[in-house]
Amino acid sequence: ECPPVVQSCWRAEQLFGQWIVVKMDSMDIVDQFDGAGRSGERAPKRARPSTQAGANAAGGSSSRQSSPEMATPGEAHAFGGVDTSLETPNEPASSQSPVGWARTSSTASAQPATPVMEDGGEPFAGMLSSVELPATRPPVDAGLACDAGGDIDTVETKFASAEEDAARMVAFAMGMNARLGSDSLVRVLNSNVVQSILCCEMTVGPTRHFSSLRDALASGQATCATVLRVNVEPGTHKMDIEAEVTDDRRVLIRPAPGSEPGSVILSSTTGRPLLRVASPGASVEVRGLSFCFKTAQSAATDLKQRCIWVTEGTMLLRDCKVSSDAGIGVCVLRNGIVRCEGCDLSDCGFVGVASAQGGRAEITKGCRITRNRHFGVLATDAGSCTMIRDSELCDNGTYGVGVGAGAKVHAVATKLERNQVGIVSKGTGSHVHLNNCDVSANVRMGLGVREGATADAVDSKMQRNQYGLCVSNAGSLVTLTGCELSENITHGVGASEGGAIEALSCQMRQNQVGVVSKGTGSTVVLRKCKASENGRIGVGIREGGVAKATGCEMRNNQYGVCALNAGAVVSLKDCDASHNERYGISSSDGGIIDATDCRLNNNQQLGIGAWHSNSKVTLLRCVANNNGRTGLASRVGASISAVDCTLKRNSQFGVYVSGEGSRVQLERCLSSFNGLYGVGASEGGVAEVTSCRMERNQQAGVVSKDAGSQISLRDSEASENGRIGVAAIVGGSVDAERCSFKRNERVGMGSWNAGSKVTLVKCSSTHNGATGLTAIEGGMLSAAQCLVSGNGRVGIVAKDGRSAVSLVECTARDNGRIGVGARGQGQLEAVRCVIVNNQQSGVVAKDAGSKVSVVDSQLNDNGRYGLSVREGGVAEVRGSELKRNQHMGVCVWSAASSVSLWSCDASGNGHHSLGARDGSVIHCYGHTLTHSGPAAQEEVPVPALPGLEMGSRQCSGLDGLDDGLPVEAVNSMLAANAAAEPRSAQLQQSLGDGFLESLLDP
Repeated sequence: ECPPVVQSCWRAEQLFGQWIVVKMDSMDIVDQFDGAGRSGERAPKRARPSTQAGANAAGGSSSRQSSPEMATPGEAHAFGGVDTSLETPNEPASSQSPVGWARTSSTASAQPATPVMEDGGEPFAGMLSSVELPATRPPVDAGLACDAGGDIDTVETKFASAEEDAARMVAFAMGMNARLGSDSLVRVLNSNVVQSILCCEMTVGPTRHFSSLRDALASGQATCATVLRVNVEPGTHKMDIEAEVTDDRRVLIRPAPGSEPGSVILSSTTGRPLLRVASPGASVEVRGLSFCFKTAQSAATDLKQRCIWVTEGTMLLRDCKVSSDAGIGVCVLRNGIVRCEGCDLSDCGFVGVASAQGGRAEITKGCRITRNRHFGVLATDAGSCTMIRDSELCDNGTYGVGVGAGAKVHAVATKLERNQVGIVSKGTGSHVHLNNCDVSANVRMGLGVREGATADAVDSKMQRNQYGLCVSNAGSLVTLTGCELSENITHGVGASEGGAIEALSCQMRQNQVGVVSKGTGSTVVLRKCKASENGRIGVGIREGGVAKATGCEMRNNQYGVCALNAGAVVSLKDCDASHNERYGISSSDGGIIDATDCRLNNNQQLGIGAWHSNSKVTLLRCVANNNGRTGLASRVGASISAVDCTLKRNSQFGVYVSGEGSRVQLERCLSSFNGLYGVGASEGGVAEVTSCRMERNQQAGVVSKDAGSQISLRDSEASENGRIGVAAIVGGSVDAERCSFKRNERVGMGSWNAGSKVTLVKCSSTHNGATGLTAIEGGMLSAAQCLVSGNGRVGIVAKDGRSAVSLVECTARDNGRIGVGARGQGQLEAVRCVIVNNQQSGVVAKDAGSKVSVVDSQLNDNGRYGLSVREGGVAEVRGSELKRNQHMGVCVWSAASSVSLWSCDASGNGHHSLGARDGSVIHCYGHTLTHSGPAAQEEVPVPALPGLEMGSRQCSGLDGLDDGLPVEAVNSMLAANAAAEPRSAQLQQSLGDGFLESLLDP
């Protein structure tokens, strides 16, 4: 049977309620004492342990030298402009650094167990020498593990295993039994020796045996006990030298029972630590105490001032207050582990909590870390990590949290407010993880990551800072998920100098700029994010930065998306840049934007804008509707390409290109219902339009304005626009091939003003309200193989001085009044054209200076005249047909009007082949044929209308010969005037005074 004392030792952990019960096979341990424990050997007497840190506890813990300082000095490092070297108390500040600290082995060599004796008594029998106990405790699992990926996994801290302590308890009990004889069990239990040694309790106070914590921890009772309770009486306890735990013990330090909260203060003005833990197996818990350094006068940072210093072992601080006005509150190094619960770590001259050289800290359960001069929390060196949970880090002078040199910090449900910088992570391997944190109201930035460090944040807020998030330098990366970065003075998210950001389902709201990527190599990747309601820009990329956004919103900003400066590149997919005060997306000074399946609607000025040379925007399946001015605009040398896009109901233009070098390329796009034009070019801008539709715009489908402006149309349609389908004005030019201009309110295609030019090939202009094709006020229009039909008044017209129309193999048919006309000094020529079935005249020349030239064409089957010339107009017709017109083949009015016919066929017209009046002249040359009517086959003389004068050889070919008429024939025709007057009156009445009204400027 297991002796009762051993059974009670199993449960000795219950005396220190923080620790779990560990069951062990007690009989195996008892068996180790068989025979060996009764050898009667006696060990030499040893002195009572006092200040020597290496004294062994009962059970054979490893021997240690006093003040185990760092062995190798490191290089001092600056962290964000603050010297972070953590000076060892016994060494100069310049010799130590959190980055360069030398790592010392956490495993001490095993030492022979030392026999234990009572003070003043004989030494115990050497039973312990035969027991193999661990020389040092194995590294403690505190629940903080820093893996290669930078994640920190935390569980409820277990500061130590109880197995070694239980073994020590059993060994001590067996030794007592062997020394005292067969009845030793009873004697041991009755004398409470086991309890007093295994769990020792003492009180510290000015009237107590131990007046200081240091004396209590260094006493013989303390060093022999496995579990130690120290009760500290209320008051301020001045300490010149730190209290130490340097062997494998469990220690509880707490206020004496009945003390008021905060009434126990440990204080020092010497600069030495107040409490130090430096043993791998030590576990120290401190409850409800205040640790305070107060220097006589204000001093600069002094890294020797460490209130609490843990190099090995574990420490639990509960409801404590720690401050050091010139140094460090809590410093944990090497294999040390510190857990702070509900503590106040404030007013330190350097940092509240520092972990370095692999030290690990956990800050949880409502800790407050405030008003520290530089850092609230500092973690530095690879292997160091800090867990922060449910705590506040506020009002610290430089950083709330600083992470460097490969350390890790994991923060959950924590507030970091009103610091200079909320969190900074610096250096390759350094990593910060935030979950449900609030990083707000910091003077400069919420989260900063630089020089190759990384960070990730989930469901966190970065609000009301100068900058929400800043990432800089190549290799630096931040990943955001479900975060809100809002109300920051400058920007919500920013990457610079090669830094990278990846954000998923985040919001960047009410900042000056939502997202910034600046500098070559800087990259921001956004997915399902909202960069909205920012003062200036939703997403702004500049100076070589890159942004990629998928399924994002950039709404209610001044600009939705901007790419500024050469090298800046933005890629948008399935994004919404709408309802912005100025532009949905904008590229300038060489920026590049590529957008696919995006919505750019209801912006107050432009849906898409590009400025300056080398700026480029590429659009695929995008929509730019209902914008205050223009759907898509390219200016000052920029370039825009749009494929399968829709630009509707914009207040001015669907597409606008302006400025020399500016270019727009449209393919399979729809530009409709816009307030002015579907597509407009001015000031030298160039547009290339292929397979597009410009329809139902209020003024024009397409307009090219100003010298140098050029619009090319291919396989496109301009229809149902308010006034004009396509126009070149004020020097602009348009060329179109295989295009259709139909059902526009007034004009299908027009060229206005001197220098304007339109070139058409295989196009059609049909069913427009007034005119199919027009050249006015000096405009030039040329058309080849085009169809002009069904227009309300005139098919084709050249009007006003220097206006010119050239037609080759065109058809003008079925127009409401006139097929082809020139007036007001306009010039028109038609070669191999078909001008038929127009309701009034096929060809008309009106007004002095107007001229029509027709070659090898058909002017047939028109409602009244094949050719009509009046009021000084001139017409020349060669090798053409003027047949089957309902009234006349040719009709001329006014003295200054004239017609010349060369080898024409004017036969088969309804009433007369030729007619002239009021002093007008018709010249007929070559084999010009005339007939009186459709059925007449014989050659007949020309009927002379009142005022017609025909001289010898002026009208030839009436008889099919080249010679002119003899004088006798002319006289006989003059005599027939009276008979012709009724026909003349009828003709004049049918024509009316306004028969050329259709040629007026539409």
